[in-house]
Amino acid sequence: MTEPMQDVQPVTLSSQAFLILCRLYDGCYDELKQNEQLSEIVESIAGMLLAGVETLEKQEAKPKNITFPLTMQQAFFLRRLVVELLAHAPQGGEDRTAEWLQECLTALSGGGVSSNAPLS
Repeated sequence: MTEPMQDVQPVTLSSQAFLILCRLYDGCYDELKQNEQLSEIVESIAGMLLAGVETLEKQEAKPKNITFPLTMQQAFFLRRLVVELLAHAPQGGEDRTAEWLQECLTALSGGGVSSNAPLS
């Protein structure tokens, strides 16, 4: 899937929110992959997230924030997925999953965290 460069947007998340997004995406990957119409976008997002995790693992000093590129289509798909995951996330208490998912939703909607530390 080749997208014009102007359709790619940088998304910045805290490292923890990025890792939570990766874990939750991995948890629903098999189910998403079963839909043939979604196969290409599901794979492209999985590849981008996996590359981000591999890059993080190689870094000695872990960055506070991560910036990664998403096409408009990938961002839209992830945003819809995060909205659904957020609806089922435990609220409050010790579990901060909902807080990190909200951060993901804000970043995928065009917001983001203040720092712009690239993943590369």
